[in-house]
Amino acid sequence: MIDVKKTFKKILREWGHNVHIQRILANGNHYNQFELVTTRQVGQSGAVNSNSTQEYDEGLLTKYDAVYYFEDIVYPKEGDRIYENYSAKATKNYTMFKIDAITAVRGRHGKINYWIVGATREK
Repeated sequence: MIDVKKTFKKILREWGHNVHIQRILANGNHYNQFELVTTRQVGQSGAVNSNSTQEYDEGLLTKYDAVYYFEDIVYPKEGDRIYENYSAKATKNYTMFKIDAITAVRGRHGKINYWIVGATREK
């Protein structure tokens, strides 16, 4: 049987990159500290981003600016921030995303294998 967690960790080692996560507090503010985590990110093209929200008869459909894949130990939450290319030395050249939706991908016995996160660009 395939061990999904081991396979996912191998994908992250070979294809992933590091980002910083800033956690949201219960009062809506964010922690001052960042967590460094490895992720696999799938972005969208500029044409898709420009049409990210479309109105239909049923309501609004939102497509995310980026989709991230995280290990099971990360436990992302809606409202957390993801910083791409963040460095304490160069604080102006980064991209910030806000996590809008989270899906836990579960395996055997309901254990979480990894997370899929939909995020929209804030900066």
